Parts: sequence; C-alpha cells; structure tokens
Amino acid sequence: MANLKEVADLAGVSVATASTALTGGPVKESTRKRVLECAKQLNYVPNRIGRTLNTGKSNTIALLMMTCAEYADIVHKTSLFYYLQQGVLAVVHAADYSLRLEVKAHEDPGLLDYFEQIIGDKTLDGIIIVPQYRRDYPFLYALQKHGFPYVMMRPACFGRDVNHLDLENYHGGRLVAQVFAQRGCSRIAMINGPETHVDAIERERGFFEGLVAAGIKKVTKRYGDFTVPSGTLAMESIMKEFTPDAIFCSNDYMAAGAMKILQAHRLKIPDDVAVVGYDNTDLCLALEPTLTTVDYQAEEVGRSLARGLLELVAGKVKSLAMSVRPFLVERESHLQKIKHPRRLSKK
Repeated sequence: MANLKEVADLAGVSVATASTALTGGPVKESTRKRVLECAKQLNYVPNRIGRTLNTGKSNTIALLMMTCAEYADIVHKTSLFYYLQQGVLAVVHAADYSLRLEVKAHEDPGLLDYFEQIIGDKTLDGIIIVPQYRRDYPFLYALQKHGFPYVMMRPACFGRDVNHLDLENYHGGRLVAQVFAQRGCSRIAMINGPETHVDAIERERGFFEGLVAAGIKKVTKRYGDFTVPSGTLAMESIMKEFTPDAIFCSNDYMAAGAMKILQAHRLKIPDDVAVVGYDNTDLCLALEPTLTTVDYQAEEVGRSLARGLLELVAGKVKSLAMSVRPFLVERESHLQKIKHPRRLSKK
C-alpha cells in the first residue's frame, strides 16, 4: 500500500503540501488535482491516525445510544433506530468522516470516564447522544466545559441550553388525539412506553391534552416497554377492564402486540376499534390491517443530527437548536366513516 511520501514524490510536492491537498486545505487547485490524481494512481488510502496528528482532527464522530437496565434494550432488540443510523451514516460518509456506534447503559459506572476519555484522547471530533430516559446527565458539564462538539436528541427534560434536536413528540401525540376525536371515539385507551422515557412522556402529554381540547376527558392508560410482548400484556389488562373503541400505542411494536389481543377477542380493526401506532417502522405494512402511525422522520432526524454536529465541529455555529416535525401516515387500522365528528381546538 502506498504511503503519503510516495504520493508526494510522484506529484512533485512536499509531504506537507500533499497532506494539505488531500485534506481539503488551502493549496492551488492545479496542485490539488495533481495530488489527487497521483493518490488515485497509487491506490493511496489516508491513514486517519496520521491525519489526526497533522490536523488535530480525527474525521470521526460517534453516535451514542443510551439504554437503561430497568427496561428492554430496544437498541439491540428492535429496529427502531435503524433509519436514524442510516441518516447519520449518509451525511457522515458524504463528508469523508467515519462513524463510531456506541451503546452505553445509564447505570454504567464508567460512563463519566468514557466521556473524559473521548474529550482527552482526541479520537473523536464530536458526538451525537441519544439519551432516551429521564436521568441526570453529569457528562454534559464535561462536554460544555471543554467545548467538545455534541448534540443531543430529545431535549425535553434537559432545558434548552444544550445542543439539541427536538422530535416534537407532543405534536405527534396531538395528531393521534385528532384522529380519535374525528371518529367520535369515547372509550379510549393508551399503551405508553416506560414512564421515564422522554418520548413516552411527550407523546402522552400531547395525546391527553389533545383529547381534553376535544372534550374527551376519560382515558385508560397502561405502560409497556416498546416491545411486542409488552403491548400484548397491556392490551390483555385493558380488556379485563373494558372494551375500547380506540387504542393509541406510543410505538408500532406495542401496537402489533395490542392488535393480536384485539383480534383474539374477535374485534374487527378498524370497525370495532381503531388502532394507531408511532414511529412508522416497516412492521406497519406487515400487519393486517396495515397500521396507521405517526412518522417522526427517523432518517431525516439522523441527517439533521449529523449535519448539525459537523457544523459545530467546523466552527460554523456555536450552538444548535433544531427540530423535525412528525406527521400522520394513514393506513387501514383507523379508517372508518366518521360517526360523530368532534372539533379539536387549536393549542
């Protein structure tokens, strides 16, 4: 494999000039073109460790997914974050960066040491953090103190003084409330995710406030953990209490579990009961009937997170406050002639 000196010799420039040309630094365009052609001719692959030493940057960022020992590991056991990761990868690769995927538990005793290490060893230029659960985040102080580029998804419980992207889960919850109000539903239940999950908190708040605005005040609620089995158990519990005419599950996996129980009770979806999920995963099209859901635009969220972080790394911005708005995807599980339409007041 060719090295940088061989590329420089073939191009007739110094090693420093060759390195600058290959990393997009300030050189004449003719020189850059010549160096790139020589690198291609020699099949030269840049050494990222050497680049870090020369430029002070690793051209690598991390995507950190945080889990909680108390609940199911939906990072490894579901595809919920697949399209988000693909969005991050698309932007990172287009910018000639590498992506390091990390999964850490909130309870990991070495979590603070992990952040101190990435700040100090300069193997990363920045980090995207997907925290999921409502916890204290002492590592934020270290990141901000050292000016280390970062961006967090779901900032609802962290305040607005952090670099963040808001998924607007509250708006998504209100969209579902509007669906049920328009159907004239009165026996409504919600199967939500863990009580401390940031998405679950905001989806529930938007849903309940949307129903109240439509004059619907009584809602039965159960909690799951965003998995199919938890949706099954929650639906079984609800059926022991009453038979609903509408179910909102705060993710598609729990909706799949709920639909299984409803069908076992010989209830027709959507004629007897409407079902709406959240996330718009591939599972929605595999269900019978197909599942109406809220799409939080996972791939665009990933792209926005990566673009924003790279702008911080490049020094183009000093802080970030972004959002991506979800929208309703109508499918068979809720479509029915409106019986008693209600009007949902504006927020």
